[in-house]
Amino acid sequence: MSLSQVIFAFVYGICLLSSTQGEFTNGTAYYDYEHNQYYVKCGQLDKGDGSLAYGTFNDTTNTTGWGVLDVKFSGPSKSYEEDLVRMTAAGVMEGILTGERIHQTYLNNFQSFLAGKPQFAARLSEFYMKQNQWTRKMVAGNPDDPFWQGVSLVVAQLDGLLIGYNLKSCQRKTLPTLDLSAMLFLNGMGDILDLQYVLNGTSFPDIEKATPDELRNFFRMSGHCSVLIKALPGFEDIFMSHSTWFDYNSMLRIYKHYNFDLMFQGAAAKAMSFSSYPGMLESLDDFYILGSDMLMLQTTNDIYNQTLYKMVKPESLLAWQRVRVANLMANSGAEWGKIVAKYNSGTYNNQYMVVDRKRISGELLDGTLTVVEQIPGLVMSEDQTAILRAGYWPSYNIPFYETIYNLSGYPMMKKKRGNEESYQLYVRAEIFRRDQSTVTDMKSMMAIMRYNDYLHDKYSNKDPAWSICSRFDLRAKDAFAGGCTDTKITNLEMAKTFSAMAVSGPTTSHGIPVFRWTSAFNDSHIGLPESYNFPFVLMEPTL
Repeated sequence: MSLSQVIFAFVYGICLLSSTQGEFTNGTAYYDYEHNQYYVKCGQLDKGDGSLAYGTFNDTTNTTGWGVLDVKFSGPSKSYEEDLVRMTAAGVMEGILTGERIHQTYLNNFQSFLAGKPQFAARLSEFYMKQNQWTRKMVAGNPDDPFWQGVSLVVAQLDGLLIGYNLKSCQRKTLPTLDLSAMLFLNGMGDILDLQYVLNGTSFPDIEKATPDELRNFFRMSGHCSVLIKALPGFEDIFMSHSTWFDYNSMLRIYKHYNFDLMFQGAAAKAMSFSSYPGMLESLDDFYILGSDMLMLQTTNDIYNQTLYKMVKPESLLAWQRVRVANLMANSGAEWGKIVAKYNSGTYNNQYMVVDRKRISGELLDGTLTVVEQIPGLVMSEDQTAILRAGYWPSYNIPFYETIYNLSGYPMMKKKRGNEESYQLYVRAEIFRRDQSTVTDMKSMMAIMRYNDYLHDKYSNKDPAWSICSRFDLRAKDAFAGGCTDTKITNLEMAKTFSAMAVSGPTTSHGIPVFRWTSAFNDSHIGLPESYNFPFVLMEPTL
């Protein structure tokens, strides 16, 4: 039996899984070499030699705003070929445990991005399928290259995810079958933010002719997230935090813990914990705690210079794939930047911040903070520890590197929108600069990352979208169901155990009303709670 037969084998199941909201489910994946089939036993966690991977899913969406998934190899892998089999099994476990939530997420995102756009949907599917075929061809053509071996492990997990989802749907007879293009759509969600322009799914405005208000409304949610990395004055602690900005119908969340004891020699991080979504093998936010003693956070930047998109082609690796491989293989921020730059797709163009805890020993040694920024055709990466030594590093959807800022077209947009496109004078830059010194502990870090006092803060100018944790739904004009959807925070001690504090939902800072789904918003929100007023909860691995 060939390796490809093992990885892409037909899968059968011998159990039924209920995913009643709030119910705790678990199971173990195996491989039947005689019949060339994976199978799953539910309701048990088998760590024996015959098992491959096991997992648990605690769906507490309606009580905390999060589901929590743990997936772990049942033992150490003994070869790279076995790595691939176990990674597929890990994907199978995730697909079968979270299948109902995957289907709900697919429906909600389809409505947001593809409904009423059949031509764009066809172009996007074609792009993703070509990219997928190219990726598999490169994996097959470079069997001894550590980088492509890393890519192959991610591909195997994706294959298992699809297998596991469809296994569950076949068992329960209630979930429609999803194909590979559907899983590529979900995992490429961030890349769509750029591909919608590349593939003409959305017409880009004429920046010279558009008014500031027209531009503001068009790019209202293209800026994705707020980050603050805060070092206490004596470096007693460092807090690392991330608040996602996205459409509210994305708030079907799963916090995930992976523990994969790979034989793969290139693996620097065999375990990781991260905020995520059903059906996605990446964070998307991004917020990762890695087994390499590193953390990675991310905010998204805009591309206003549309000529850059001419460099986007399917013969490349998408952002989510490169991030997963860099997270797996890098042992330093500098290595992370080099790996994520390989085969740059020029889609989901972000600022990535990598904190290396190994470089913190009383002092913050060079290499503690590496900042990476990507645009089509260019990835820049440099050590920015010197700035962190001064107390903090903020990130708020405007490029830090002048070269990236200029090539992306920000100077042109700044002439139209003023300080909204200024790295130094953007509203969140001003608020972070003013308030970061108030952070002394976890409670105060929670407060700044959920901060929104738009009615009284002079920098917000009475706009609920102009704060650290935005609420576009509260705007008097041009309101929509979008804004700050969560916050995740960890510190040096918690990161040692892959732990973080996390809250799901729009902020209620300074008496802001709780968000509720009403007739004012017609966004598809299948499976989401009707209102969001959840507390911070502790996230930590259970396996």
